[in-house]
Amino acid sequence: MRCSLPDSEGPYTSVGNQNYLAQRSPMAFKLVFHIFHSSPEENLSMAQILSQVQILNDFFSGKVNDQNIGIPEEFRPLQAKPQFKFCLASTDPSGNPTEGITRHFISDLSLACKREFGMRSIMHKTLGGVDPWDPTQYINVYVINRIQCPALGEAVFPWKARSDEDGIILHYRAVGFTGTAADFYPFQVGKTLVHELGHYFGLFHLSNGLKDCTGDDLVADTPTQSEEYFGCPQPPVITCGQTNMYMNFMSLVNDDCLHFFTIGQVERMNAMILQYRQGLDIGSCKVNDGDSLQRLNWIYDNRHWMIFHPEHKNWTAEILLFDAMGRLIWKEDSKTATYRFIPYAHHVMIPGIFYAILHNNSEEKRFILVTP
Repeated sequence: MRCSLPDSEGPYTSVGNQNYLAQRSPMAFKLVFHIFHSSPEENLSMAQILSQVQILNDFFSGKVNDQNIGIPEEFRPLQAKPQFKFCLASTDPSGNPTEGITRHFISDLSLACKREFGMRSIMHKTLGGVDPWDPTQYINVYVINRIQCPALGEAVFPWKARSDEDGIILHYRAVGFTGTAADFYPFQVGKTLVHELGHYFGLFHLSNGLKDCTGDDLVADTPTQSEEYFGCPQPPVITCGQTNMYMNFMSLVNDDCLHFFTIGQVERMNAMILQYRQGLDIGSCKVNDGDSLQRLNWIYDNRHWMIFHPEHKNWTAEILLFDAMGRLIWKEDSKTATYRFIPYAHHVMIPGIFYAILHNNSEEKRFILVTP
């Protein structure tokens, strides 16, 4: 199961049609990943964590489902992009440089879902976990093997956040789309954290846990439904006298079948941030000035290649990927990034020799990629 059903007490104010989308400015948030590991596999690579950050930015601020894949026609006008940007923290709470990752060896995996004295043990040093970095400044993501837990992830609602307990807990195999996530079907594309951030920013499941058509997620443009869905349902799915929006990011279906937030959900997230998490917004993710494509490097990480700048500088390029016969097999339109994975999350590299060409208005960079 993707998500624990979080406690739903909270501000029962329905949000919708308040024109937040026209008035608000883009927001940015810094992340810190606390990695708990009892084996080398659980100690996730930097590449896998970066693949998760890329997924967040693609679905919160960049990529939109332009082709409306998997979205019934009646819901297509409701798609909205939150315009949230995410970046790994560059300094810790004491001002020291950091990669935005802490690592902790443990021998007891029961920490993953243990609660003591009404508190999540993993979020408290005195209970065997790690205290969150200042939750008014950082989004704390706790990553651990949750094989003993009932769900892949859980999040703290904004109105339940405390200075000593806040953030999100994720199963280590549901992080990003490479490394340990690459074979973790059907949750192999990093959308579990997209879903949990929805809770973290104040969204509910669409049925809000009720099965009699009385469940209300407090968002005006998400239809009432009598249950939550799993797997990948075939449309149309109808309950409560209307088509259900099972393909919404706040549903519990497979990664491949989650596609969008609605206008009302984006408005509610903005309202909850304004009320409870306003200090989190850092305005923009600071990046170093752009640099030549010739400085780029690459690493291979479980069927994906990551192209990156060794000094974390920004670069802009269209990416083309060819097979050994010179046939174009994948492309990505021009994007500005410090790192980028090829091919994208839903594609994998089979063994063989490939050629990547990156180009922009002023230069071109070519790579020979040998996939084991």
